[in-house]
Amino acid sequence: MKHLPLRIISFLVTLTFCIGLLPTDHAKALSFAPTEPVASEAAVLLNMDLNTIVYEKNADMKEMPATLTQVMAAIVILESGINISGETITAEQSMFDPLSDYDYPTDLRYAGINAGDTLTVEDLLYAMLLTSSCEAAMMLSHYFGNGDESVLVEKMNEKAAALGMQNTRFTNVTGLYSARQVTTARDMIRMLYYAMSVPQFEKIACATNYTPANAETKGKSETWAWSHSNTMYDPDTKYYCPGVRGIKTGNLQEGGRAIACKASRDGNNYLLVCLNAPMYDENGSNHFYHLEDARTIVNWAFSHLTYEKVLTTNTEIDEVEVANADGSNYVILKPAEGYSCIWCNTMDINQVQRIITIDENVQAPIKQGQKLGTIQLRHSGEILAQIDLIAGNSVERSFWKYNLSLIPGFFTSQFLKIALLSALILTLLYVIVCIVFFVLYKKQKQQRPRRVSGRGSDRR
Repeated sequence: MKHLPLRIISFLVTLTFCIGLLPTDHAKALSFAPTEPVASEAAVLLNMDLNTIVYEKNADMKEMPATLTQVMAAIVILESGINISGETITAEQSMFDPLSDYDYPTDLRYAGINAGDTLTVEDLLYAMLLTSSCEAAMMLSHYFGNGDESVLVEKMNEKAAALGMQNTRFTNVTGLYSARQVTTARDMIRMLYYAMSVPQFEKIACATNYTPANAETKGKSETWAWSHSNTMYDPDTKYYCPGVRGIKTGNLQEGGRAIACKASRDGNNYLLVCLNAPMYDENGSNHFYHLEDARTIVNWAFSHLTYEKVLTTNTEIDEVEVANADGSNYVILKPAEGYSCIWCNTMDINQVQRIITIDENVQAPIKQGQKLGTIQLRHSGEILAQIDLIAGNSVERSFWKYNLSLIPGFFTSQFLKIALLSALILTLLYVIVCIVFFVLYKKQKQQRPRRVSGRGSDRR
């Protein structure tokens, strides 16, 4: 129970993050594409500043996450409330035994950790995220699962569900091959975006190198000098790309190569995920297509993607005639909110269509800020945003114009029709009543006995 408050905080952070992912019309972007080919089967590039995907390729195709799986393991561990720098784990050979039976040994990555070695949870997180260490992943899974890897795996799946990763299923912590362990590039970018908000994650995952504090006393200063497997940060490598850091690489004989990284330049920040890049070139030689793809996409983004304001709240969209206005009989329409987007500078921003719908028969009085229509922004058939159009100024109503305008309408109004019909019915009823009374009167008169009149009797 001692970690309950932290778990509550973790839940609230997750909830806030998920709400932050809800669609918004304030700032969106179209998905553009680099001019150079991308070998990875799936990829997603997300602008962190706007939380907007600006490039995607097969974003919802099921792929194997490889050791990007370890990012989710790190999230769960960092949110567990444990003191990662104070808690230690001692390796046991039984933890590593499952690795000896793995069918694709070239997938395995080691950090020089042996049975009997004692390292902090923090040390092991560095080893796992920087080098994809299988030993570190197994030690962490046993510790946090009380000897049962499936316990930590289930927590990873619960977190994935909480983040809305609907097409992701984890079956192990290491990220090694499992036909049932699948994800999508879209789910991975969602996970990665959340991970960057988890305390200490970015510090660890984006470190260029790390050596445990006890490496020297253990005689492992060189063995435990871990460097990040994403060499794009290193100017001395052929894959160097300015501004790129960490976060994770992966490879599977059955699932290709993968990479997740962060890129920052000139105040712009991106997250990139590439999945299932080919392992070998046409000659059968090892080829790091995932690093080439990452460099291609990142350089293209920084060279060609810019932040554009398509609409501001001061943009005058149209003038609308207002009936019965006192003085000026026009009102200026403006957007209720601005609209911005990431745009590729090789395309004309004027290609964004504006479809305006205005309310019919606009009548005074009009108050400033009153909704009078909508504007829809479209590009290539895709609706980017729909924004209310509001009055930019107030228009008062003219007493005389208003009342005079009622006269023509009075003769065609429904009220007049009802009144005339009622009068006609009442008139007919009155006539009928008069006729009835007249008939009754005639009958009554005919039935009345006649009075005998005389001058009196004769007398003799």
